[in-house]
Amino acid sequence: MGVKKKRVFLFGFLLFCFVLTKAGVDDVYQARLSALKSPLELSYHPSVRPFIEEYLNNPEMVKNLIGRSKYYFPLLEKILRAKGLPIDLKYLAATASLLDPSAVNANGASGIWMMAYPVSKMYKLKVNTYIDERRDPVKSSAVAAQHLKDLYSIYKSWPLVIASYGCSPVTLNKCIHISNNSLYFWDIYPHMPVACKELYPKVIATVYILNYYREHGITSAEPKFETETDSILVNKWLSFQQISSVTGVSVEEMRELNPVFRKDIIPFNVDGYAVRIPKSKSKNFALLKDTVFRSINLSELQADPIDKMKESSVDSVAGITKNTEPQKFTKKKVIYTVKKGDNLADIADWFDVPTADIKSWNKLKKNAVKYGQKLTIWVEGNKTGYYKKINKMSASQKKKIKKKD
Repeated sequence: MGVKKKRVFLFGFLLFCFVLTKAGVDDVYQARLSALKSPLELSYHPSVRPFIEEYLNNPEMVKNLIGRSKYYFPLLEKILRAKGLPIDLKYLAATASLLDPSAVNANGASGIWMMAYPVSKMYKLKVNTYIDERRDPVKSSAVAAQHLKDLYSIYKSWPLVIASYGCSPVTLNKCIHISNNSLYFWDIYPHMPVACKELYPKVIATVYILNYYREHGITSAEPKFETETDSILVNKWLSFQQISSVTGVSVEEMRELNPVFRKDIIPFNVDGYAVRIPKSKSKNFALLKDTVFRSINLSELQADPIDKMKESSVDSVAGITKNTEPQKFTKKKVIYTVKKGDNLADIADWFDVPTADIKSWNKLKKNAVKYGQKLTIWVEGNKTGYYKKINKMSASQKKKIKKKD
């Protein structure tokens, strides 16, 4: 056999071995997934493999996900079970956010379920300048469970439910129509936009990696945050930095335990907010409560990069001042006249106050407001002029306020 023929033969043999190896790996993935017997219909497909390999190429990311799963999975399972849903839907949350309640994507979806704003609004979660209940693992999971149950009542197929969660039922229905009205996910798959088509294969990859990480040499891990916590009731404007300065809980840990607060600030609320801190530090808060609620000079606080960027808002909102004489937070009343198309959630967003407070101030029993109705709203005293201007803004101008948030 000539040298040239030997080279061709060798190349062909290596190519054959490469193809055989690739096929063998697919067989392993398929066999392992089949052994799990999940109600989510975890059928292996070539599109799943790149997402499994993405996990395998990022072992630290997988270890972090494993650690978070030990804390969040029991909570998610309890809520899903209460709704009569498969507990394996917890893998959808793990896929969407890597179980990070503070996660936000480019489209503005947020929270442990990476929930879109229209969905949160449909199920009446509070989302405004200071509060985002999509980041509350308990409240958002209850809403996600109900939403998934509603989607299943339409499609009767978990792969299609997951796909529609990734985009919307309207988009998915168009894809089904293009696919000759097939309700089999892989028939519709080629016609789906990326947001629809990738989510289900990613969920399958997440199920695989969280069940078979040991087989790939990835070790288990524990959560990187303290899981034993106490709740404290806070009903005044308060910053994470203020709590940190007297309890010893870092601002980063406060964010991890309280992702619902968007700006490291707990806003005023008549009923107060439950704020979580590590159990080992809760006594410090109780002993130093009066100190926490007084105005604190910035020189007393440890600098934090993110707090520096928000310094102007913290100065005025949380009562932190640069002067030696502390300035107390004061509120002033403004009157807003309801315009056509207004709703209570948007009004609360424009004035940076909770919806519940507007209802309390105006003795409203429902969220409905009427055209021409005058609402009393209490706002930050040093921004009264700005908030008064909102009453004269056009609808398009008020939309820009939300975009800026």
